[in-house]
Amino acid sequence: MRANNKTKRERKEKRSRRAWIWLLVVAILLLVGMGYEIKRVSDKAAEYASREAELESMIAEEEGRAYELKEQSKWQQTLKYIEMIAREKLGLVYPDEVILKPDD
Repeated sequence: MRANNKTKRERKEKRSRRAWIWLLVVAILLLVGMGYEIKRVSDKAAEYASREAELESMIAEEEGRAYELKEQSKWQQTLKYIEMIAREKLGLVYPDEVILKPDD
């Protein structure tokens, strides 16, 4: 009977070892999978951070451009600008001004 008990105990120990080995294999696979996912998420986060910085830069540029356009619009509504354009484009002069043209 002792031999029979010993073989039962050996079989039980083998099953127990197999269970631990399978558990270890599953744990390793889970760790590898988690490592891969962590790397993938980390790369994605870096990509998003880079894109965010790029978009913030573009926003700053557009805000500067909007400011310039606003200032240009203010300038174009002044009498001095209107007078300048009238003189350049339309050739308008004040009644008391004399225009001298060079001879060809």
